[in-house]
Amino acid sequence: MNYGSVGMVTGHEITHGFDDTGRQYNEVGGLRNWWDKKTLSAFIELKKCFISQYGEVEVPQTNGMHINGEQTQGENIADNGGIRAAYTAMKIAEAKRTIKEKRIRGIEKYGQEQLFFINYAYSWCMNSRPEATVYKIIADPHSPNRFRVNIVLSNFEKFAEAFDCPKGSKMSSKKQCRVW
Repeated sequence: MNYGSVGMVTGHEITHGFDDTGRQYNEVGGLRNWWDKKTLSAFIELKKCFISQYGEVEVPQTNGMHINGEQTQGENIADNGGIRAAYTAMKIAEAKRTIKEKRIRGIEKYGQEQLFFINYAYSWCMNSRPEATVYKIIADPHSPNRFRVNIVLSNFEKFAEAFDCPKGSKMSSKKQCRVW
């Protein structure tokens, strides 16, 4: 289950090494753009999907404010890449495991993948005052937490598979954004 929380945060931060900022530093931290024009052009095209997807979201209790897709794109890409990296790491660890994990009483009905996603969502669970949400939209490069869960998971086909979400439903977007 920890892959859904700690694993995702680790994957998120590693993903920053391959975004608009990380591409400007070489393997020893020296300032050097190491992407060629083709890679940069492809990245710019892919990030447009995130800018549009998040920018279309009207945030409840903010008098019609929308997420600033441009301002949040770096963190949104890292969230989406981080969940994929954590999921892959979990599956690799699961394949190497030689003893069966004990199930936690009370949640036996959930499979390993479902628990991964539940733990991911739980790690972002919080209740924000409307004023704090407005401030976050204006000043924070991160999207409000509920969208760090719902949009990220709706972009990830493994979530839809784990919970049997039909394609095109709220939690399985028809158009899924992905860079990594």
